[in-house]
Amino acid sequence: MNYKFKTKPYAHQLKALEMSWEKKAFAYFMEMGTGKSKVLIDNVAMLYDKGKINGVLIIAPKGVYKNWYSSEIPTHLPDHIEKVSVLWQANITKQQQQNLNTLFKTGTDLHILCMNVEALSTKKGVDFARKFINSHNTMMAIDESTTIKNPEAKRTKSIVSLGVNAKYKRILTGSPVSSK
Repeated sequence: MNYKFKTKPYAHQLKALEMSWEKKAFAYFMEMGTGKSKVLIDNVAMLYDKGKINGVLIIAPKGVYKNWYSSEIPTHLPDHIEKVSVLWQANITKQQQQNLNTLFKTGTDLHILCMNVEALSTKKGVDFARKFINSHNTMMAIDESTTIKNPEAKRTKSIVSLGVNAKYKRILTGSPVSSK
């Protein structure tokens, strides 16, 4: 694979990336600690560099989504990619609204929105995520996708409906699939 990675992938990460990078939908079922986040970020970077996407919505549980914003993206997203990234917060202050508005400025930057999965149980969260997806060529990724395993749950229904307009979709989990 001819790509300049920011952090060198292990063989299993490279294999997962080769299998997935151009697919419209893909599931990264990789054990905990094997670098699913890095694979996803490399996938985002490759699609961005090819002009396929200009936005990514990362949805993760409350205890995890901030880590994407503060650690995973800065660590693995190649430096040549100019980005605008915003961490969703339910309490929208004037400053938070200004931050959210940067996601809709035109330009060539990659726009990244990190949201907690719980936000997609609310109308405000779903409406904002829908606006984001509809304003970009977006990859939508759900980390710890077992959080949306119940097809009757409000947030699962919301996420499925949002995915209809996402150009690329990814789910990630390190947990074994349950029988439910």
